[in-house]
Amino acid sequence: MFYIAVVVILNHTAKNILIGTAGAAGLFLASAATANADTAHKVVKNDTVWDLSQKYGVSVKSIETLNKIDQNSHLIVTGQTLQIPAKNDARQQEDKTTEATHEVSVKDGDSLWLIAQAENTTVDKLRSLNNLKADEHLIYPGQTLKVPGAAQAAAQTQMTSADTQQASAQTQQPAQQNTSADQTQQAAATNAQTQQEASQQQKVQVVVSANHTTHTVVSGESLWSIAQAYGVTVDSLRQSNNLGATLVAGTTLTINDPTKTPAQQQTQAAQQQTQAAQQQTQAAQTEASTQTQQTTQSSNNAQQQQTQQQSQPSTSSIQQQSAPAQQPATQTPAASSSISGSAVAAYAQQFIGVPYVSGGKTPSGFDCSGFTHYVYAHFGKEIGGWTVPQESAGTQISVSQAQVGDLLFWGARGNTYHVAIYLGGGQYIAAPEPGQSVKIGNIRYFQPSFAVHVN
Repeated sequence: MFYIAVVVILNHTAKNILIGTAGAAGLFLASAATANADTAHKVVKNDTVWDLSQKYGVSVKSIETLNKIDQNSHLIVTGQTLQIPAKNDARQQEDKTTEATHEVSVKDGDSLWLIAQAENTTVDKLRSLNNLKADEHLIYPGQTLKVPGAAQAAAQTQMTSADTQQASAQTQQPAQQNTSADQTQQAAATNAQTQQEASQQQKVQVVVSANHTTHTVVSGESLWSIAQAYGVTVDSLRQSNNLGATLVAGTTLTINDPTKTPAQQQTQAAQQQTQAAQQQTQAAQTEASTQTQQTTQSSNNAQQQQTQQQSQPSTSSIQQQSAPAQQPATQTPAASSSISGSAVAAYAQQFIGVPYVSGGKTPSGFDCSGFTHYVYAHFGKEIGGWTVPQESAGTQISVSQAQVGDLLFWGARGNTYHVAIYLGGGQYIAAPEPGQSVKIGNIRYFQPSFAVHVN
């Protein structure tokens, strides 16, 4: 009985030992598997393979080999998930033990990019071998750098590096000492491609219809005035022509589907001017007729006085004394003819689109007072060169009493800062401010202070 109990106890103990040993082995294997497992990393903006190799303590080659990354371009994409090998991974150890390197001495004018080109490697690889930071570009003469490759290629490498330096000096690129040339070249290529795409896009946008005509720009014209002359829109002019920021005199424009001809526009303007001239002529005729009547009446009065002097000598002295007092009242000249407000408004609208120029007084560029002065000078009326003198060009009235062609002022009298021409219906035309062009506005959104009816 005693022997049987001992055997049973020994068998039970042996089983526990085996079970414990197996469990420990399992834990060890699990730990080893965990230690050797690859780490997943999701690429974010500005990540590079070299940055990841520094972060996880592994080689660039092991990351690129595991994830099948092109070892020439080293290209990774934001959002891409990469597998990072463990530090003690056999692949990592193999990279460290099998990669042959040699050293080169940095010479005056060298850069990481030049050395990488001469050694047939990459800038990231040089940083990895020499523990340089991702944003570190500065190297100095006499510094020793590790480069990949066998040592016997060093002499050939130095010759190639010297040739590369000479070519770099001939092309005058000293900035390569402080900046990465590969990034500069990539940025230049991107800019060139962007400009080419923009140019192609602009060319594609040009549309020429079957029914079109051409127009040569003359000094003083604007896109708006040309569009009005041909009955088209400014947008259609831009779509049918490659236009820059400035409309240059002598440029030939394509006009798609014109609904009017400039001759019709000129005829309408001529008709408006003719009407204005007729009104002025009628006013002058009325004034001349009034003066004739006054002269005739004065002559009749003189004849009557002479007759009375001959027939009634006793009262002649009284009549002679009263005649001079009456004569000035009968010879008062009539008021000068007024300018047609409609003609002023029509002429002013021909300059819509002319750019604002500080101090400008010609169709090549206007400021607010230069614009109103130019318009009224066309009708022979001198109103002054800036806002304050223009306040005295006529009779001050309230804004509600303003008529077509009247001047609208902003600011207190004697200190006004803006002037425009009233078009009626709550609208006005003005050269507003720098960066804008002559255009039509509404007093609902920009209320004037007072108005002046030009005499």
